[in-house]
Amino acid sequence: MKINHIELKNFRNYKDCSVDFDPFINIFIGKNAQGKTNLLEAIYILSLSKSFKTKVIEEFIYFNEDFAKIHGRINSHEKDIDLEVVLSKYGKKAFINHKEIKKTSDYVGYLNVVLFIPEDLMLIKGSPRLRRKLMDMEISKISPIYMYNLNKYNKLLKERNKYLKMLHEKHRRYDEYLDVLSEQMARLQVDLIKKRIEFVDLLNDISSTMYDYISLHKEKLRIQYKCIYKDLSYEGILEKYQKNYQRDISYSQTVDGLHKDDMLMSLDDKEAVVYASQGQQRSIVLAIKIGLLELIKKEIGEYPILLLDDVLSELDDVRKTKLLNLIQGKVQTFLTSTSIDGIHHQVIDMAKKIMIEDGQVKGENHGRK
Repeated sequence: MKINHIELKNFRNYKDCSVDFDPFINIFIGKNAQGKTNLLEAIYILSLSKSFKTKVIEEFIYFNEDFAKIHGRINSHEKDIDLEVVLSKYGKKAFINHKEIKKTSDYVGYLNVVLFIPEDLMLIKGSPRLRRKLMDMEISKISPIYMYNLNKYNKLLKERNKYLKMLHEKHRRYDEYLDVLSEQMARLQVDLIKKRIEFVDLLNDISSTMYDYISLHKEKLRIQYKCIYKDLSYEGILEKYQKNYQRDISYSQTVDGLHKDDMLMSLDDKEAVVYASQGQQRSIVLAIKIGLLELIKKEIGEYPILLLDDVLSELDDVRKTKLLNLIQGKVQTFLTSTSIDGIHHQVIDMAKKIMIEDGQVKGENHGRK
């Protein structure tokens, strides 16, 4: 899977931009606030039709313009595909080979990316919401039905919470409609949780091997899915809801569900959230991100694209070298950096360097120039 070319029209600080990419390593180089991350973000939007930075569409559109457009030419499974996302005050439209795609779940998957940003280093000690987001996003890339069912679950969860609040405010007991909502949510969760467990088990197998290499065999990484339910059958999940109707009404929210689950990480059976040093946290996140590349390759038959936003500056020399060794010659990669001085590796030497200045490509070259 490769992206060969991208065109931006009125996107962020790019009025017009057209760039051809190297099939392996591309580095966007420039001072801060010139548009390096914006170009990376455009590739991400082309993949998932949403940003990793904001949900506010107006922020994508160049000053005093009505729309922004991102067009990319990709190659996947030896087929050339045109992808396009148009953003305007009327919303968002996505196109595959110039045909509009109405459902996000039908669009996602043609261009798979794995993103690594400095904020990902919070994955270990941050909120469980960050780890749930990682699971849901990565599974959705390889399973459109998971994304579809997860969206249905989230809509039902919102409706159930709204209904619980109404019952609480009117001092009413549970009724038939609460039963219907609970049944629908229980049925969806059987498959959703099963998918999450399968994903985490596979991620554990791959990432633990990667961590072993990165950490020089010092500790053993283990990743596990933590589920709020003991009985994962439809009947077991529904029974838990039914037993706790009055509690949910009094709290005006759904206390149980996969929206409360987590992904736990440990080193030599000690919880990483408590015991992992900063260096160990960086190694775990790096192992997970590389693990995701291998997991997606295993599931769909080709590597996704890797996006690294100012990550090399967050890694020490040993981890930089390990990362570059693992992606060399395998994964099309895009990096942003203010400078590549001091980074000595064959991958960097052979990369295509794209100089960015004030929303414009000011130069392109291969080699150290």
